[in-house]
Amino acid sequence: MSPRSSITVLAALAGLASFSAQAQPTLFERIGGEAKMHAVVEDFVDVMQADDRINFTFAETDLKKFKQLLYEQLCNLTQGPCRYTGRDMRTAHAKLNINDAMFNALAEDLYVAFERQHVPYHLQNKVVAMLAPMQRDVVKPRSQRTNTGPPR
Repeated sequence: MSPRSSITVLAALAGLASFSAQAQPTLFERIGGEAKMHAVVEDFVDVMQADDRINFTFAETDLKKFKQLLYEQLCNLTQGPCRYTGRDMRTAHAKLNINDAMFNALAEDLYVAFERQHVPYHLQNKVVAMLAPMQRDVVKPRSQRTNTGPPR
């Protein structure tokens, strides 16, 4: 094979690899895209509001804004076409007394919302795995918590 034909073959293979990488659907697309993610967020807020383990935390929350920011965050995390416009997690949760049990309850509620929208479990796990590192920014260390809410 001549050097010129080798370059042509390599260029063709590089183009094929590039096309193959672009053809892979994002996690956002595999979940179901914009409509499905909005439905998950709606269900999640409904489940969360009914959850006595954590609903008091959202008593004074602007739920319309919360839903928008949550959608943006999930969309962005899953490689959707969104940009998250909210505050970082540490700042957003600084005044709240979130503990590990509350964080875990929220994760459970997200699983329920995904189930209601028939998102496959393996995709749910991918999203939750992306959210899990946020626990260190959301949960307030015991020594910094104040006694301001229902159950501990």
